[in-house]
Amino acid sequence: MSLEQDADDWFTRMRGPGALEARPQFEVWYAVPAHADAYDERVRSFDTVMFLASTATVRNRNLGAARPWVFQTAFRKYAAAAIGLMLAGALVLIVAERSSGSPQSLSRMEVASLEQAPRRISLPDGSTVILDRGSRMQVSFDRRQRRLRLLVGRARFSVAHEIRPFIVEAGAGRIVAHGTLFDVELTQAGVRVALLQGAVEVRDAGAGQGRKRLELAAGQATAIERGSVGEPSKIAAVQSQWPNDMLVLDGVEIGAAVAEFNRTTPMPVLYEVQSGRVMKVTGSFRRSDPEAFARQLAATFGLGVEARQDGSFALVNGPRLQ
Repeated sequence: MSLEQDADDWFTRMRGPGALEARPQFEVWYAVPAHADAYDERVRSFDTVMFLASTATVRNRNLGAARPWVFQTAFRKYAAAAIGLMLAGALVLIVAERSSGSPQSLSRMEVASLEQAPRRISLPDGSTVILDRGSRMQVSFDRRQRRLRLLVGRARFSVAHEIRPFIVEAGAGRIVAHGTLFDVELTQAGVRVALLQGAVEVRDAGAGQGRKRLELAAGQATAIERGSVGEPSKIAAVQSQWPNDMLVLDGVEIGAAVAEFNRTTPMPVLYEVQSGRVMKVTGSFRRSDPEAFARQLAATFGLGVEARQDGSFALVNGPRLQ
């Protein structure tokens, strides 16, 4: 097998389900400088293919006009798969770059989810990220670590097992993980971290100077506010459902239910009810159907629904249906 084919094979294996088991053998192979150069070139080529997502050629689905060299290399199968994901609307790529002059920087890009639904993004190491609508992050991988920075919004990270630490920076917080599933959200008050599986270490910006560090257990959340990590709390079921179209509510106060629904729905439901009575929502609702959500709440609690000119629906006092 040639060096190029060998590097292709390792590139595929290290992004597959057996990556953790193959890691010790890969490290031995990668320690040879020629092998490292060949492998790194494949990572850079992959980044270049990802860059095509932001070009007019790919956005217009005109693959016949794509630069032919992409498909003349051993990476044609990766290029085809990547472009297929892009055409399916898997992500919006803002900018991607490679630093050929710096051997430490192997994979750098900035990604965003600008459309209505959360977007799933596959990272070069086999990890995945779900970006909430309107969210944006930077990705920077090198030989020593996998580093990401959440710039805006909320994201769910599913981390592939690997020797390199997986570090997420957001606001004044830093989260360190290896193989786990967790959410990070930038809020007006600071940063919120929720751990769904595995274990993570949450640090504030001053952790190296004796500030607080916290090890979360599965099912726990914490907040980093005013530069300090707070005490862990239990994750509410509704808080972990945001990547799914179906929202399941169990006894949630109506104002909070509407606010949670609006976080990822394509058109908000307005709550304009003036009432002192307690109304708690229980049921399953599709975030993609705000009208059905509004009308179901109106029917349950004897409220009215007004369809507004901008396409939104408002819950109001009285049984008005328009």
